[in-house]
Amino acid sequence: MKPLNSLLLSLLFLSSQTVLSFKRDEFRNCNQTPFCKRARSRSRSPGGCTLIPHNIAISNGDLTATLLSKHEDQVRPLILSLSVYHDGILRLKIDEDYDYSDPPASKTRFQVPDVIIPEFESNKLWLQRLSTETLNDESSPSTVVYLSEGYDAVLRHEPFEVYIRDKQSGNQKLISLNSHQLFDFEQLRVKKEGEEDSETWEERFRGHTDTRPYGPQSISFDVSFYNAEFVSGIPERATSLALKPTRGPGVEKGLEPYRLFNLDVFEYFSESPFGLYGSIPLMISHGKEGRSAGFFWLNAAEMQIDVLGDGWDAESGIEWVKQKRIDTFWMSEAGIVDAFFFVGPGPKDIVRQYTSVTGRASMPQMFSIAYHQSRWNYRDEEDVENVDAKFDEHDIPYDVLWLDIDHTDGRRYFTWDSVLFPHPEEMQKKLAAKGRHMVTIVDPHIKRDDSFRLHKEATQKGYYVKDASGKDFDGWCWPGSSSYLDMVNPEIRSWWGDKFSYKNYVGSTPSLYIWNDMNEPSVFNGPEVSMPRDALHLGGIEHREMHNSYGYYFHMATSDGLLKRGGGNDRPFVLSRAFFPGSQRYGSVWTGDNTADWDHLRVSVPMILTLGLTGISFSGADVGGYFYLLPPLLSYNP
Repeated sequence: MKPLNSLLLSLLFLSSQTVLSFKRDEFRNCNQTPFCKRARSRSRSPGGCTLIPHNIAISNGDLTATLLSKHEDQVRPLILSLSVYHDGILRLKIDEDYDYSDPPASKTRFQVPDVIIPEFESNKLWLQRLSTETLNDESSPSTVVYLSEGYDAVLRHEPFEVYIRDKQSGNQKLISLNSHQLFDFEQLRVKKEGEEDSETWEERFRGHTDTRPYGPQSISFDVSFYNAEFVSGIPERATSLALKPTRGPGVEKGLEPYRLFNLDVFEYFSESPFGLYGSIPLMISHGKEGRSAGFFWLNAAEMQIDVLGDGWDAESGIEWVKQKRIDTFWMSEAGIVDAFFFVGPGPKDIVRQYTSVTGRASMPQMFSIAYHQSRWNYRDEEDVENVDAKFDEHDIPYDVLWLDIDHTDGRRYFTWDSVLFPHPEEMQKKLAAKGRHMVTIVDPHIKRDDSFRLHKEATQKGYYVKDASGKDFDGWCWPGSSSYLDMVNPEIRSWWGDKFSYKNYVGSTPSLYIWNDMNEPSVFNGPEVSMPRDALHLGGIEHREMHNSYGYYFHMATSDGLLKRGGGNDRPFVLSRAFFPGSQRYGSVWTGDNTADWDHLRVSVPMILTLGLTGISFSGADVGGYFYLLPPLLSYNP
């Protein structure tokens, strides 16, 4: 839970209020997360995958195949496609064949929209032919397609495996999926009449129950990086740049996987695999002489990822390829396989290839990369004026002053407290006369108050996320009883963007910009301070399927709103706490509610470096800490 902090790339002097520290038992571990517990248990027995590709062909320029199990245990076949793109990018998609069942499936799995930029599809290389070869010491044939100069993509038939071979290194593997045969795909089901309730159809945590109307729908598989010394990426967490093993001989027992699940976590632990406010499922390998490869899974459900130590598979009795590698195990609660393989060859090339898929970072305004002054909370307009004057008195340059939730009328966003901030335009113009700007907070929870025009309009239009029964979801956040806009819906994002016009946001001026906090989304009375997984979005999408992308869509809508406000001639500045692949197109992020101690100061460096490696170049941390600010810093409070 958090109100605010500050920003980026400059030393920040903050004050803080005392808040209870992070409580580990308020958040799930793998054993308390059903899909993670099941998948991790299966991964202890490599070689279990029974899928074999059939009907391999070219369709619409892609390699396509049907994945069938050797056993009669599939609800329906799986459909595989391999697509090749410019610059050595391979895309793998695996989904269910919904037309196979009789009657056809009533629901399809969620595919994350509006992350892949439209220009990327124009880089597709249409396949013209396939070749079938028996490679190296493999006993079964493989289908091979050209990827780029020096690289081929390989679909191995039995056992099923997808990998990239490096022809410049004697056809050695560069990166592979399912080399250890850990691929598992739980298929959608519908509860039959008379079938008893069980863990199949619901899950519980700390008094909360989430229904699962389509049963378990997780996906898990192994990914191997060859000739790698270490791997990095998959933010956000407070840990080293090089990801340490979480399982294997010599690894401390009981370690958790690296978790990707956007959460409101305050005073988080350093050196922990626990997930924080944002999620980017991109992993980069680093080898000798700067050799790198990358793997990105476009999936917005919760993920858990194990980095496996050497010898983790020694008990399987199966002979694997004798090539130095780092093995990883990826688990997701829902969604489809929509994975991208990047050949590098260097880390810089991986970032270029990844951002060719999800977009380059937006160009920031000059003022936004300077000093930002922020605290929770400036009391009133007089307080703002005094702080501004103190900076001038002490000849300290700064460019932005921030206002937290208490500048509003009863924590109704787009409003001003008429007693404390009666002249917001005049206040902003005084700052602007000195070349300074203001940032106000706008969070995704909307106060449920029938006299609040924003809530009344959202209710009438049916724009809120629904609970499992179909009613407007009602959760608890800073305003008290609150509802949350269904930002996966483009119509609602456009409507939200209009609220930033000068006409709608009364008291705003051209020098005012925006800060999106609490957009994981944070729900104080929800499971893990989050929205229930069985809440419903546009078209019946379950929240469990798109949770990690919620803050991304909110960030997008806010940024687009500022762009509209300026008629397309003013670069937006929007700071977001939650993030997802593509967030770099819409603004900046920061590392959240850290603590004023040396461990958090130290770990902020690899946290920010990791964000940069995964496409988010405009990021930062509260250098002075947010909680428990040290007395020497408190002594200077302009």
